[in-house]
Amino acid sequence: MIENKIFNMQVLKLLYQSRRRFIKIFFISAIITTLASLTLPEWYQSSAKIMPPVEEGGLSNFAAMLSDLPLKALGLGSGVSEDAILFTATLTSRTVMESVVNKFDLINRYDAKNLEEAVKTLRDHAGIVIDDEGTLTIFAEARGSWFCFFSEDARNEARSTARDMTNFLIEELDIVNKRLKSERARNSRTFVEKRYQQNVDDLAAAENDLKSFQQKYGMIALPEQTEATIKAAAELKAQIVMKEIELGVLEQSVSKTHSEYKQVQRELNEFRKKYEEFNAPLDYGNSKGEKIEVFVPLEDAPEVGLMYARKFREVFIQEKILEFLLPQYEQAKIKEAQDTPTVQVLDDASFPIKKHRPKRSILIAFFTFLACLGGFFYIIYKPAMQKFIAEIKSEER
Repeated sequence: MIENKIFNMQVLKLLYQSRRRFIKIFFISAIITTLASLTLPEWYQSSAKIMPPVEEGGLSNFAAMLSDLPLKALGLGSGVSEDAILFTATLTSRTVMESVVNKFDLINRYDAKNLEEAVKTLRDHAGIVIDDEGTLTIFAEARGSWFCFFSEDARNEARSTARDMTNFLIEELDIVNKRLKSERARNSRTFVEKRYQQNVDDLAAAENDLKSFQQKYGMIALPEQTEATIKAAAELKAQIVMKEIELGVLEQSVSKTHSEYKQVQRELNEFRKKYEEFNAPLDYGNSKGEKIEVFVPLEDAPEVGLMYARKFREVFIQEKILEFLLPQYEQAKIKEAQDTPTVQVLDDASFPIKKHRPKRSILIAFFTFLACLGGFFYIIYKPAMQKFIAEIKSEER
């Protein structure tokens, strides 16, 4: 404990004795660090705020179904829209990054060896941030030349480059996003078009089948025809009953050879014959174009009605599918040809005034502290080192 106190007193004594040297080290290191920091290239950052487009109703509500998928299960978290994720992936893609590198000759600006190295560096100095409110902030940094602190033109050039890079990123994002949307729309249009053509063929086949059935069985309006058949059969049955009664009355007053009796008998036979036609199946062949009866045989009514219902239902289903597919098909063609901007810019890229890096005050403080720390150890351990060197020399003698 006493030895520590003695050592601390010696250290304080050395520092006090070397206070001028220590102060000189502090100011010299601060000046050197300051001058060195002024020669460093300055980085300027420009940013713009955009909003992803509101996606319209997709084909067959496919997009609506996809939007119901849990993003947490994909590791994307909650509250992040699919457009924001798509924009982030698109902006940081190699296609966009290479376009920026080539546009602004970043290989030379970054002193990169090749395109790949320049792209890697650009990804560290440009990107997109998803804000809490759902908007997106695109930023880009541009490096000025060495000693640009002493040249306002060089600093303005770096500022302009940062702004232009940000605007170019937005333009490239819009171009790539439109191309991707057009490809998706074209794929959707191709799919819907194939299904639409198939539906047109199926509908034509169903209509032709129904037409052939109607021509064969004389089915124009089955419910009305069946109702008319039943009414006609009922009227005939009533006429038969009336003629039977009339014939029975005549048997009481005239002989069966009487002309009036024979007339009523003939009428009754005709009514019965006609009534039997309603219950007997007919030959529906109509290849020669003969006139087909409007009345449906009662014996065939259930089977014919079932066949008619099935064929009519098939036509109805195909028509409903066509009603659904036709708007989707037209919408797909419109989307494929659509060339409207996909990026909504809320805040344009700004012209940065203050540099983003380097933080000169932090650099000066850090390196000055290192210099002072080195001076401190030099002052403390200088006597011991001198003593150690003297002992080595004396031993050599």
